[in-house]
Amino acid sequence: MPNLVTVLSEVSSIAVIAGVVLILFQLKQNAKETRATAAFALLEKLTDESYVRRRKRMHDTLKKYGAKNWKGFDDTLQDWETRNFAYLYELIGQLVQQRIIDLDTVTEALKYVVVIDWEAVSPLANHIMERYKVKVHHFQNFEWLAMQARNSLGEEWKNYFDNTS
Repeated sequence: MPNLVTVLSEVSSIAVIAGVVLILFQLKQNAKETRATAAFALLEKLTDESYVRRRKRMHDTLKKYGAKNWKGFDDTLQDWETRNFAYLYELIGQLVQQRIIDLDTVTEALKYVVVIDWEAVSPLANHIMERYKVKVHHFQNFEWLAMQARNSLGEEWKNYFDNTS
């Protein structure tokens, strides 16, 4: 009888260990599915025609109000739309830093676009810091993502940005 108890105890220990291994495997699979879902959602967002229109509107707005030293910009619809568009990149940067989306995948997909958009938004980020008298802007992840993307570009694009900055 003592041998039966020992055998059952060992079998139950093995079953618990096997269960933990299966749970860990399932968690890993769920994480992969979550990453894939996030990547496809991002792809869908960036290929939607509204993205192009919003991006163009953002660049036009930044050029217009940046030339006016932001006079008449604050709290307008253009202000809110521009910050909302920039926030898309902010969230992408956050997802990359949290390893929900792979950095190489994002930089390959966005290439120079995120760098160009950051260079356009950068003066707005500085304006927001001055306006609210804060030492950091709320587009830290966007800026980080742009720097990562810039570092991944070929020499031709790096030279382009070095000559236009």
